[in-house]
Amino acid sequence: MKYLTKKIQLSENISTTILFECDEFLLAEKPAGIPVHETKDPNRMDFTRLLASKLGLSDLRTANRLDLGTSGIVLLGKTHGNNKEIDLLLKEAEKEYIFLCQGIPEWKEKRFECFIKDGNKEVKIVRSGGKKAITEFRILSTHSKENLSFGMAKILTGRRHQIRVMLRELGFSVLGDPVYSQSSGEKKEIRMYLHSFRLCFTDFQGKKQCVETEIPKEFDNRVKKPLSI
Repeated sequence: MKYLTKKIQLSENISTTILFECDEFLLAEKPAGIPVHETKDPNRMDFTRLLASKLGLSDLRTANRLDLGTSGIVLLGKTHGNNKEIDLLLKEAEKEYIFLCQGIPEWKEKRFECFIKDGNKEVKIVRSGGKKAITEFRILSTHSKENLSFGMAKILTGRRHQIRVMLRELGFSVLGDPVYSQSSGEKKEIRMYLHSFRLCFTDFQGKKQCVETEIPKEFDNRVKKPLSI
């Protein structure tokens, strides 16, 4: 299903696209490099406050919290009245991310299960004492000249840094990841190549919805060819 999208300029250098909107919530595309919500520094502008100001929605609340370097779909509640319902909608939704990773795996598909324990700046995979995390990975194309792979990750649990720490554990870190990169000598990338691409959910009227973004141009430019799903 195709949805009418609306492009919005949030500031001089930051824009977004509203991908889906109803009375209770909206889905918008967060650019890479901006915090999704307010940080400890109140003067540091974030995506949610910029969008709330632009749309005149003072109660706008972020339901899913993408990392600073991750771009893509963000679910935002428009009022305080149905926070629990929106959180449940997100929990039950199907969430798929696309990525560029370092190296070329021997496998095309892999289901990865582990336990993840939160830390300060990063999370760790542990044998016990963590929370169960499950991701289904699929390699969509490989690019031998750049020694990169383009793939999709479907997360079945919503743990912090889940995709990033799992790909490092598998030996194929997300390209441009400042925390989980395996190569200290890696050249400076313009961004981290992880993007929340597709969100499928049941809306408050019981109707199945599936919203997706375009593949970011930086992904195409990095492998010097158009990518496709």
